[in-house]
Amino acid sequence: MNFVTTSPSPAKIGPNLFDVLKELLLIKPVFLLGIILVTVAILLLFHRNKSKCTRILVFSVLMYYYLCFMFVNIVGIPSLHEYTRLAQLGESIFHPNINLIPFNDGFSFSFLLNILLFIPLGFLCPLISKTFLNKKNICLIGFGLSFFIEIAQLFTLHRATDINDLFANVFGTIIGYFFLQLTAKLPIIKSLCSNSPTEKCTTYLPAIIITISFVLSFLA
Repeated sequence: MNFVTTSPSPAKIGPNLFDVLKELLLIKPVFLLGIILVTVAILLLFHRNKSKCTRILVFSVLMYYYLCFMFVNIVGIPSLHEYTRLAQLGESIFHPNINLIPFNDGFSFSFLLNILLFIPLGFLCPLISKTFLNKKNICLIGFGLSFFIEIAQLFTLHRATDINDLFANVFGTIIGYFFLQLTAKLPIIKSLCSNSPTEKCTTYLPAIIITISFVLSFLA
């Protein structure tokens, strides 16, 4: 994953910084469809338990927003708009830029950013489903999402598929998981963990949220 930053001129740094932050944090109208889909799914699953429904809805929407923000503004997954433009230019959609050599550049700043990027995933998944209180499952979802992103970046113009990103993302997911465990003794976190949904249907809820986020990010 490549992280690209730009430096605005000093004279315009105030307004420009505000505009950039506003553009980054606001999601496009198409993403509201995902919020509706997630909300409807959770209301159907927990219609008999309103307190649990409200809590799981909050964490699910937080995860959805986090994923949409990451897909669109940070990792840069393929988009329908990009594919349409390439088709009009007669260009290929497949642009492999692959690094399979671990730590060939040492521990770069990009490696650290990739760790930080996946910490919310490791923190939020166990709050959505107790399935992810299991270390193996949290590692699997971190690996699966990261691997999927790296494969998707083979079909982008300016991104690299890097095995170091995979290591960093999984490590970040594990850090998020252990951060949740470390804070589990706090009353509010303990309550959230102990009341995480145990229904079998919630096992796939994080994966469903990831899928909805990716599809709508592709269409955005």
